[in-house]
Amino acid sequence: MLAPLLLWSLLWFSGSALSSTCDCTGTLNGGSASSSYVCRDARLGPAVLPHMLPLGTFVSNYDRLGGLTPGDFLKKWTDDRGNYVYPPQNGFQLDKDGRAINGTMILQPGTLVDRFGSEHVSQSRERLMLTCVVAGGFVSAANAPYSQRALPPSNLDTNPSAPDFPYNYHVYRVLKPLTVVGGPVAPWFGQPGLGAQFYTGGVGNIMALIAGGYLQRESTTALIAGGKKACA
Repeated sequence: MLAPLLLWSLLWFSGSALSSTCDCTGTLNGGSASSSYVCRDARLGPAVLPHMLPLGTFVSNYDRLGGLTPGDFLKKWTDDRGNYVYPPQNGFQLDKDGRAINGTMILQPGTLVDRFGSEHVSQSRERLMLTCVVAGGFVSAANAPYSQRALPPSNLDTNPSAPDFPYNYHVYRVLKPLTVVGGPVAPWFGQPGLGAQFYTGGVGNIMALIAGGYLQRESTTALIAGGKKACA
């Protein structure tokens, strides 16, 4: 019993120490209503990350700030209005000539895909992309580590209008052949990227794909309120 208790105490102490020493200079304190976020700034994501399956595996090696302080991270990755700046070419990895590395492919029935982001409106990566891009039209290969998705930490914020989906995570099963544009994710937001992303906008956004019988929601399980603690 001693070893597990010792390990737990060390983990608790580590999280507490980080929380108390975090430098929040350059962040936007949202007050008590934002107490669940790092530095009380929703852009920095939830202070508590999941540690149980399946989401715990996604963030097990996730360094949300890429080695920067919260303020330096925001200074590097946001514009003058405080909004995140997203990569060119819809977030696909670029070749040496600056062209997106992607191609048309068909996701077969039974394939699992997922998404950190709202089903209903443009959010995060999609919010500042080209106007021709269909909002809510990006999914990823299911179970990809969060760092491979190269998303900002705010995509982990639970949507207040959809509390049944903690950490804004949704998973879907493909029901019939679905044509997408797929390719590797460009490194961004201090993350390595290179996971697989799929743009479904040629057929429709998530809600349209569900209504059209292309996708079916799959429930996520074993999510917990506690977990890894970041500075708050």
